[in-house]
Amino acid sequence: MEISNVFRTYNISPTMSASIIPLKEAESRGLLLDLEEPLELASKIAGYDALFSTGLSKDYLDKREFNLFISIRELLQNALDEEERINGRPDVRIEQDTHGTWIVDSGRGITVEALRIGGSDKECWMRGYYGEGLKLAASYLTLNQVPVYLFTGQMVFRFIALPRDGQNPGIFILLGSSKEAIKGTKILLSGYKADQGFMEKIVRFWNKDLTTKLIVEERFSSEDCPREMPSAIFDFPNQLYIRNMYAGEMSEVSRRKSLFSYDLWWFRFDVSRKLMTQKMPQLFLEIAKLLERSGVARRKFAEKLIEAGMLKKKAVGGGLAIEFNPSFTVVEGHLFVYAFPKGMLDAFAGALGLETERDLIRRVSTNEEAESAVSRGFIPILLPYELSEQFSSIPPLQNCSLT
Repeated sequence: MEISNVFRTYNISPTMSASIIPLKEAESRGLLLDLEEPLELASKIAGYDALFSTGLSKDYLDKREFNLFISIRELLQNALDEEERINGRPDVRIEQDTHGTWIVDSGRGITVEALRIGGSDKECWMRGYYGEGLKLAASYLTLNQVPVYLFTGQMVFRFIALPRDGQNPGIFILLGSSKEAIKGTKILLSGYKADQGFMEKIVRFWNKDLTTKLIVEERFSSEDCPREMPSAIFDFPNQLYIRNMYAGEMSEVSRRKSLFSYDLWWFRFDVSRKLMTQKMPQLFLEIAKLLERSGVARRKFAEKLIEAGMLKKKAVGGGLAIEFNPSFTVVEGHLFVYAFPKGMLDAFAGALGLETERDLIRRVSTNEEAESAVSRGFIPILLPYELSEQFSSIPPLQNCSLT
C-alpha cells in the first residue's frame, strides 16, 4: 500500500509521516518482519500495510522499570477511562479463550495518533494522565514474550520489537485491517492466561476482600478538577488504591503499614508510578480530606486508634486525662503530623465515651499541665510536639477557666 493510502486508510496526519513505513519499504531499511500469525488468530486479521515507529526502545523500557503488574494495570485503567467517559461507568470486561486474555471496552476506540508517546486527550479526572501508559505497557509485554494486539474499528495494531535478536530493539506497531468491526477496543494479550485473583485485585471494585468492608465513599472535586469523583476507606488493613487502581500494600508503597485500606482519587503517583518521598505529605492530606467529609469515618478512625493503643484515657492527679501518642510508623498515626481533620476531636471524645464532656477538653504538653487541668475541672489531652499546628484548634489550658 502506498504511503498516501496508508495515511488515508488509518486516518494518520501528515505530521506523523516520518514515523510511518510502508511494509514494502521495511526490508530495504533493514527491518526484517515475521508476519506469520498463530493459526487461530490469522482468521481475524486481513493483513498488514505499514509499520509505525514508536521511538521507544528496550533500554528506555528498562529505565522505566515496568513489570507485568504495572503493565496490565495501565491497560486496564485506559479501558476503564474509556468506558466511564462514554458510558458513565467503568464497566470493562476481561475474557479468556484459546487466544489468551482480552481486555474489552466499548469506548471510542484507539487511533494511530493516540499511539504516539505523549499523545493523550485524557481529562483531569481520569485514571491515566501521562499519555504513555498503554504504549509502555504493550511494549513491555511484547519484549517479554506476550504479543499484544489492539483490535479497534476495522483495524488491528500489533506491537513488535525489531530487530528481534538485537541488544536494544526498538518498538514498532504493525498497522493492519481486521476481518470484523469492533466497537470500542479489544486488547489481546496473546498466549497469556491471567490469574483471576491477580486481575480482581488490580481494580478496587473487583476486589472481593473489600466488597463488604466499605466504611465510607465520598465524591468530591479537587482544586484542579471540577468533576466529583469517589474516594473511599475500608475496614481492611494495608491496601492502597489510587483512582480505583491497586498501588500496592501500604507498608511497601509508603514504608508504613496502615490499619485501613484506601482508594484515593485526588492523589497521583509521579511518572515513575511510585510514591516518592516528596509525595508523602499529599497522601496524608488526601486521607484527611476524606475524613473531614464523613463523621462515620472519623469515628471508626478514632476507634481504630484506641485499638492500636495510640489514643487512650489515663488517670492523672485523681482525675481523668486523654493521652494521644500516635505511632509515626503507621499511616493513621503519621497523618496527624500533617493534619488534624475537622471534627476529629468530637470523634475522639465519642470513641472514648466522653461526648458530654467534650467541651472540657484542653490541650496540654506535660504531666504537670495535665495535673493542673484536672485540678481546675478540665480534661487534659496530652499531645506530643511533633503534631500538626492544626491541633491548636483544641483550646489550650492557659487562661482557661470553668464558667
